[in-house]
Amino acid sequence: MTLRREEVRPMAAQHTITDEIGEIGVWLMGEFGGRVPSAVISRVLNASKRDLEGRIDPEELGEMFYALCRFRLQRIVDADDRITVRIPDARLS
Repeated sequence: MTLRREEVRPMAAQHTITDEIGEIGVWLMGEFGGRVPSAVISRVLNASKRDLEGRIDPEELGEMFYALCRFRLQRIVDADDRITVRIPDARLS
């Protein structure tokens, strides 16, 4: 069986998208790794991929994926900053 060129293209495009998503995940792990647990980052990455897959043009998926993940992770960091209780240093007499 011979594959036509049109049949091969989607697989190559999918591979490129997967690579791009992997690179974005590494980038976001580096950016948020010290402030958000890696398990939470992974959950955000997986949920964002599920939310966008099949809804966004493959050419735009990488940019939208990065923007959505970064927004969600920043929201987690901001929420954590709002609920963190800061206790001033106690004076020793």
